[in-house]
Amino acid sequence: MKRKYNTFELETNLAEVFRKIVDDFKKLLPAFKMLDIPLANGVGEGELVINYNAVIFNGKRRCKHGSSKKLTIPWPDDDIIPLFPASDPEKAVSGTWFAGDLLRQRACSGDDCSYETFYFPRIEEDGLVIGPITYYDMNGKPVYHDKRVVGKIFNFCKTAFRPYDLAVISFLIIAKHYLGDEIIIHTDGEYQHWMDGFYLCQDQLGYGAEYTIENGELVIGDKPKVIFLRGDRSDYAR
Repeated sequence: MKRKYNTFELETNLAEVFRKIVDDFKKLLPAFKMLDIPLANGVGEGELVINYNAVIFNGKRRCKHGSSKKLTIPWPDDDIIPLFPASDPEKAVSGTWFAGDLLRQRACSGDDCSYETFYFPRIEEDGLVIGPITYYDMNGKPVYHDKRVVGKIFNFCKTAFRPYDLAVISFLIIAKHYLGDEIIIHTDGEYQHWMDGFYLCQDQLGYGAEYTIENGELVIGDKPKVIFLRGDRSDYAR
């Protein structure tokens, strides 16, 4: 899964906003531990980096989930088991798509929960600033970006539907809650692939149920959706 987000430089008067984002994300760390979602630093080793200057993490290498199954370009199924990752990746595979494995549950690959680094700094110094033109068509005419993103800084994180994907989407929900229109978040996934992130934030932080995915973008819906899990949490225990 690819999570795309446009960050911006937080001025001094917005530093408190970043502090609130970090503090709320810290509140979710015990839940990730309970769900057996191991987080590490950007390269999957040691401890995640979380302070008032940046949040940097990845899934953990050598995660001790004890599997030799190597997943091939995984993609989430339409009907997924939320929250708990699969302890056995083979049981998470529900089929195939044209490029690889189709998953009904987040899973590591060959005892490795890491994939791409999630990096969200308070001040972005080296990011790609989005210009007005996306590309030129075959006739040489410019195709323009959405005006909302022009001048913002582009970043993204592909998670391959590893267990840490839940931490990534939860962080982005928190960021959207505090930054509003200052951040634009796109995803290759659908509502059902974010549902447990909405649920977790609502349960732990008191917001999240009001969000939805429309045309690949994280937005506030017309009305809050009722978020529920199919059965008790224990139904999805590993």
